[in-house]
Amino acid sequence: MFYLFFTIPADRGQEGFKKQRPKGLSRNQAIFTWVLLLLWLILMSFGIISTINPEWLKNLSYIGVKVESRDYKNYGDSFLNQRNYKQAIIQYKQALKIKPDYVGALINLAVAYIHLGDEKQAAQMLMNALQMQTSQKGVIYYNLGELLEKQEKWDEAIKYYEKAIGSEFEQGLIYRKLGTLYLAIGQYEKAKKAFEMTLADQLDPCTSYKNMLRKSIAVFENDTINLPIIKEQLARDIHPEDLASYDLEIIRLLQKSDPEIAKTHNHLGLIYARLGDVNKAIEHFQKSLQIWPGNLDARKNLQLLQRIQEK
Repeated sequence: MFYLFFTIPADRGQEGFKKQRPKGLSRNQAIFTWVLLLLWLILMSFGIISTINPEWLKNLSYIGVKVESRDYKNYGDSFLNQRNYKQAIIQYKQALKIKPDYVGALINLAVAYIHLGDEKQAAQMLMNALQMQTSQKGVIYYNLGELLEKQEKWDEAIKYYEKAIGSEFEQGLIYRKLGTLYLAIGQYEKAKKAFEMTLADQLDPCTSYKNMLRKSIAVFENDTINLPIIKEQLARDIHPEDLASYDLEIIRLLQKSDPEIAKTHNHLGLIYARLGDVNKAIEHFQKSLQIWPGNLDARKNLQLLQRIQEK
């Protein structure tokens, strides 16, 4: 139908056109009439399509919403990294105005509010995010844990950190948080187990690859093609031999001078000392200093235990 209105046969001359012209109209008036009719038909077609709202139109609109909201979220992330929290909040709100279920924007909006000291607003947004369908539950639990830890509500913070275990969030960070809190409240056995899990995660050469996959889940959360592939990779067992030989060599070399691993050994030394196992405590302090000779806490702790042993 539309093709007919757009096509004028080539073999029609002026005479042929006159036969098609409505009676009483000049040639220019006839052309103008046909153009108006064509525009009217196009508008009517758009109106019908909008009323029917076919699946392809929904998908097209959804893609546009995703792109626009993601752009605002990226602007917000940039301001957040620059510690310009007020501008970050403006951008995140705009992203959420376009796409209210944008969990990533909602989480980062809560983080911006935390930095501005509005913890009540931040907590509410994180709780709202928990009600949404998302693969970022671990990030939400972790942020709620940090918020409660900041308020010195340690028992509640521990509960949220524990909920994040086994999630897409970096497991080593969760266990380190739990170990620190357990140590602070005097639950030394639990603290020991948590820091042992932290150390195991830090010494696993595949950790950085796994963490990269975990972070990718947030990036590709709405990507029906790539997300299943990422989850499949994360679910399968990844072994050191799966890494290229030079990658494994570099990772092992970095581990020998990683101050975070040294800190974990120092924490384990403190815990074993509290549990009365002085020899094990000294062993961890020494390992801490082997990795990071400038670790003053480990050096002081080691010297103290050595003096105790000499008495």
